[in-house]
Amino acid sequence: MYRVRNTQRVIRYNPWIFAKYFDDSMAVTVPHEVAHYLVDCLHGLGRVRPHGVQWRGIMNAFDVEPRATGSFDLAGIPVRRQRRFTYRCECSTHHLVTRRHNSVQRGEARYRCRDCGETLTAAS
Repeated sequence: MYRVRNTQRVIRYNPWIFAKYFDDSMAVTVPHEVAHYLVDCLHGLGRVRPHGVQWRGIMNAFDVEPRATGSFDLAGIPVRRQRRFTYRCECSTHHLVTRRHNSVQRGEARYRCRDCGETLTAAS
């Protein structure tokens, strides 16, 4: 996972998945996250889509297929469960994980329904 906190850029790998799928991690996951880092350095954080044209171009330069997700068997890998918070829009109910809920509560983010486009609001 690539992220920026304050001004510090960090790449973190899940040690369980990395150990279980070492060869795939080295061949695909490492270039995937380094490509995010390079896109951020070259284009600025939040200025381009996370798996957009720029990211795909870097992945192609690394000669790695530009896939946004992996498909690993996670049997035996510890899973962290996140609390989910209920939000609503005009057409349905949605569930946001803790991180997104906290971003909404701090006024740092808003999420919209993909179907009706309305901003999600916390259910009472």
